[in-house]
Amino acid sequence: MSDFNYTPDFAVDETVQYKTLVSEFENGVEQRRRKWQNPLRKWTLRFQHRTLSEMNAIRDFFMARYGALTAFTWTNPNDSVEYTVRFVEDSFKFVLKAYQVYDFELDFIEVK
Repeated sequence: MSDFNYTPDFAVDETVQYKTLVSEFENGVEQRRRKWQNPLRKWTLRFQHRTLSEMNAIRDFFMARYGALTAFTWTNPNDSVEYTVRFVEDSFKFVLKAYQVYDFELDFIEVK
């Protein structure tokens, strides 16, 4: 079972990224090569209209990992695969929408 098992709103944004090194020579010719063997994945999870207790539980999870310091497991709802991820940012921002109703989003990045 994954460490982070809170259900976000749908859709979960997913980005697949490669790292390509480009060397340009004086005669204008380019040489390209990949730096990573496998792509890096990133996700944005949105949580809207959540209660104070839900927001506090997710914020406590964030704080227990010291923001982006510690990796954890999470199952991607797009493909049902468990990934080892970490938070991208060291900050947790939330918006109070109404009395004890909060909106926030989290960015995850895959850890290789």
